[in-house]
Amino acid sequence: MVTFKEYYQGDKTMAALASPNNGKSPTRGDRKHQNLLKKDFIHKCPHVSHIVNGNVYQIKLAGQPLMNTLAMYEVDYAPGQTKCLGNSGVEVKMFEDEEGNMCGMLTKREQNG
Repeated sequence: MVTFKEYYQGDKTMAALASPNNGKSPTRGDRKHQNLLKKDFIHKCPHVSHIVNGNVYQIKLAGQPLMNTLAMYEVDYAPGQTKCLGNSGVEVKMFEDEEGNMCGMLTKREQNG
């Protein structure tokens, strides 16, 4: 007696049906475009990406790099305030240092709830 698996070994579509760990359609055998990998969202600013991905806890920016980051997210500089950068979950605490330079500390926004 020949089993179903032995009988259809040569046929690609039937062999997929007969495999013990099947769970997949026989028509999905060789996919041209694999979409099984997770895509990471690319943020406007690389500093924000590092904080969101957990590579760093906080980043201190001063001067032109701070102004460029704020301009990307259309946020105005206001010392003494904390503002969120878009909907990225990153907030910037803006302040002036002892010399009067514009500074900002980027950190991950705390979730209340």
